[in-house]
Amino acid sequence: MCGSPASGRALIQGLQAIDPDGEPSDISLSLGLLAPRAPYFAQLELNAIAAGTRQVVNLGAGYDDRALRFRHSGVQFFDLDLPEIIADKARRLEALDTDITRVTLAAVNFATDDVADVLARAGHDAQQPTLFIGEHLVLFLQPGDVERLLAGVSSHAAKGSILALTAEVHPAGLDSALVISTVDDVMFGGAGPLHTIKARDAWLNQFKQHGWQVNNANEVTAVNHFGLPMTDQPVQIQAQFLTATTACLG
Repeated sequence: MCGSPASGRALIQGLQAIDPDGEPSDISLSLGLLAPRAPYFAQLELNAIAAGTRQVVNLGAGYDDRALRFRHSGVQFFDLDLPEIIADKARRLEALDTDITRVTLAAVNFATDDVADVLARAGHDAQQPTLFIGEHLVLFLQPGDVERLLAGVSSHAAKGSILALTAEVHPAGLDSALVISTVDDVMFGGAGPLHTIKARDAWLNQFKQHGWQVNNANEVTAVNHFGLPMTDQPVQIQAQFLTATTACLG
């Protein structure tokens, strides 16, 4: 491992969370989710690299700095996000006094772009095993966009690849569309950014349909995200960490 934690810290220097109105945002809830999530995905990435994986694709990477911190000889990191974020991240990376030859940035709009095409243009090798990470991403995508994302990723997933997502999960027996509409009305006054919350079995089935087998499917690794007033008592929405492998060629 030849990563640079100092460069990772420099990458995000001066960044501040801003709400949709342009005001400083309270990130206390986000930090509560990040505390258990970050170590999970960090260790997953370190384990994959140690096991010989030579491609890491970070879907919705934002300003994540693991491509710098976990830099390793022979490992190519692909960070995908919206064009404006990628442009700013590129400027920040170029200003750092560190090796970024193993970091590939690729602009993508998950609502309109084919991830498979984006990966191909970025130089991702679909014949080599890859760790795909979608950390705190799919909650903000429409269900149809999540479906297209999984299809695109699966088409570039060689045998031995790994896919890890944070999936928002509601208790079994609830209607997912009703859950989403309630979230929208109660938490955001009808203009909510959260779009995909499903029962755990629905997530497992969706993974399976795209050739992925969730590891230890009977063991739930999760953090409580928020409570939602439905029926006679609050419903707990969880962010569950799902890691799956594929034995199928894309």
